[in-house]
Amino acid sequence: MLTTCRNFTTSNVGRVPFTYSEAVNKLNSLQSNAALLEQLKKAGPSMNKYSIPEMRYYLQRIGYEAHDFDQLQVIHVAGTKGKGSTSALTQSILRNYPLKRPLRTGLYTSPHLVAVRERIRINGKPISEDAFAKYSEDIWTRLENTRDQQFNFDKELDVVDGSNKVIRDQRTHPDMPIYFRYLTLLALHTFMQEKVDVAILEVGVGGEYDSTNIIEKPIVCGITALGLDHVGVLGTTIDQIAWHKSGIIKKYRPVVCFDQPSDAMEVVEQRANNKMAPLEIIYPSQVTDLTNIEIGLAGIHQCYNALTAIALSKKWLEECRDIKFDKNQAVPEGCFEGLKKVTWPGRGQRLPIENTKYALKVANGKTMIWYLDGAHTMESLGVCTKWFKNVSANDNDDNTDVSRILIFNCTNGRDGPRLLGTLSQLQSSTMAFDQIIFTTNTTFRDGCTTDNTNNTVAVSDTQDMQKLLIKSWLEQVPGFDKRNIHIVSSVEEAVDWTMYHTKNTPKKTIQVLTTGSLVLVGNTLTVLGMAAQ
Repeated sequence: MLTTCRNFTTSNVGRVPFTYSEAVNKLNSLQSNAALLEQLKKAGPSMNKYSIPEMRYYLQRIGYEAHDFDQLQVIHVAGTKGKGSTSALTQSILRNYPLKRPLRTGLYTSPHLVAVRERIRINGKPISEDAFAKYSEDIWTRLENTRDQQFNFDKELDVVDGSNKVIRDQRTHPDMPIYFRYLTLLALHTFMQEKVDVAILEVGVGGEYDSTNIIEKPIVCGITALGLDHVGVLGTTIDQIAWHKSGIIKKYRPVVCFDQPSDAMEVVEQRANNKMAPLEIIYPSQVTDLTNIEIGLAGIHQCYNALTAIALSKKWLEECRDIKFDKNQAVPEGCFEGLKKVTWPGRGQRLPIENTKYALKVANGKTMIWYLDGAHTMESLGVCTKWFKNVSANDNDDNTDVSRILIFNCTNGRDGPRLLGTLSQLQSSTMAFDQIIFTTNTTFRDGCTTDNTNNTVAVSDTQDMQKLLIKSWLEQVPGFDKRNIHIVSSVEEAVDWTMYHTKNTPKKTIQVLTTGSLVLVGNTLTVLGMAAQ
């Protein structure tokens, strides 16, 4: 079989096709180790200017130019909070919109929860293991076969000395792209091969220098609520972060932006004006437009995300399907089905133990419910706290005879004690935790599953964070019994401890909140035996 690309032809004759496991192992080999990440962090903004040229370079090596992806009719979504949910809502609205021919949708998000193929979805479903392996083999083979070839963007990436002499061995980019860039290449290639009608791309980090920002002519861009996150990369103030997020805005292309703090909104408006990009602002007060409309995701914050998704969908349908909307109807009836059917695991997810592989380990007469939310910023943890308070109270009307467990972890680089402070506020309510577990993000005792392998965090950093979290919790919750704080080295141990506690506590209801990191939530779902969703 021959695979023909714009710049070259590669032969797969005699090659044993990739298995899914092999494809994932090769992908994991592209993760930078913790030491390299620290070096990049110290290098600071100087690395950013190479990001997009490097992505164009990799694109050419796999046979594409950036403008090839115009045919994907992209919706590009950035933000701090809710960008994944907004992307999922947009995809669901468009996929379920009543057209003569239903739309074939592509969705690219991060991170994954259980399996890496969840990041790339066709018609709302993760691509199959076979498809992931096949398209990954396409990309990997093309990259391997073009290590020594020269492309248009090579000169743009050259590092020169004071006399303008090229120093090739000091280039910033390796022969193979790093993990997230590779997945972005894989997603775009998959969507091209699968001939989707629309591709919804969620930004990974920031926007201006994110690998998804090689898209040149999106149909519409979206910016969800902003807050302080990834401050080591994006800046320590809301206006600095807004600059990065609004970097996805393209000349003349419409922008939908959820209302922001004034400093951030000023930056977004200025960047939109500079690009002559029409800007629509979504205000919280518009939530009344959703009265009596069912949304598949729980929480007021998901209503805000739904408003943004509706606006993005309308703009796409207007331009790409020439649909005229009634200006007097804020939410077109055609959006109702998609809003109702949307699912987005790991965000405000309620999971009774009987739906997991541990169902038979809970004695009759006891109720155990897991509440999982990947909140990882101050604002999103505040929303998570309110959600947990409401839904757990509904699950136990009289609020008695309940044991509540918090399983918490935050990824490296985030302010763990500050994030934990939001959750500690529950201790002054009737919803207080009586047991706390601080875990690593390692999935099983003997290591991670292949899909959730993470080489980017040093073990010492994780241990230091756990000690810091204990100290912080005891300071924020004076009088809390230290014997009820537990440190474990894997998520499997955290789950096993909760099962042991459930068996031995006299309490009839056990409620477990797992939050602080989407990676933690994903690993918890893996241990509980949940399949890729």
